Amino acid sequence: MEKTFNSYEYIEDLGKDLVTDFTRAGKTTHPGSVGSGREKAVKNRLKNILPRGVGIGSGFVIDSFGNTSAQCDIILYEEDIALKFIINEDESYAYYNCESVIAVGEIKSDATIKDIKDAFKKLKQIKELKRYKDRNSTRSYLSKISMCQTDEGKFDPMHNEYDQIFTFILCKNLNTTLISVAESLKEIIGEKYKYCNYIYSIDGKAISFANREGKFTQGAITGDVIAELEGNFASFVERLILQIDYGRSVPLNTRRYIQNKATFVVHKIISLQG
Repeated sequence: MEKTFNSYEYIEDLGKDLVTDFTRAGKTTHPGSVGSGREKAVKNRLKNILPRGVGIGSGFVIDSFGNTSAQCDIILYEEDIALKFIINEDESYAYYNCESVIAVGEIKSDATIKDIKDAFKKLKQIKELKRYKDRNSTRSYLSKISMCQTDEGKFDPMHNEYDQIFTFILCKNLNTTLISVAESLKEIIGEKYKYCNYIYSIDGKAISFANREGKFTQGAITGDVIAELEGNFASFVERLILQIDYGRSVPLNTRRYIQNKATFVVHKIISLQG
């Protein structure tokens, strides 16, 4: 028995377990079971390590302007704040309001460039959702307390990665080249602020962005180059926790999701005076 607890080894063991789960899920003969098995494995592993209050689900992300994303494999959301609309009691078909979504990911096995392109198309839709703000205020994730901002610190998802929903691809093997990934980002997504933030392969590869000083950034907005690097499960988890700790959203206006314009019509009135 060990005398001290090694948190680094614990996280790396979670990554190894994830490899095993991916392999086990791949042995089924039903394609749908393969995908759902891998999604369940990722959800379980992440739930064990992420801060309390972060829910992990799958389904769709919506905004209050009538936009809906494609079905997403993994959705990290604010468990105690999010509106959650579940269809036919099946949580895999739940709809989450974008103001309460922290990160969204796609799960692939042996990810070819075709798989990566398909994921890019889905994740681009996430970046295009609009968080409604009726005043110049923001809030940190997992908090209902809002703060008024100056023009300098205003909520700006086009120029601040931490004001966005973090998007990622998680795969078992990354079977494509860095140049193919870079070209696909330009071809499919175009605008840098809509780029997928991070690609992580559990065989030890990762694709991320960096600035001119060589420091890795949370996404493409502040990045000058795209780079392939040796990664581990801890580096992937670190990116998620950075988004939880430093990410911002806006106060949730529930009425925009619950009420369709004015729902109160006055038919009669009675005076309350004697």
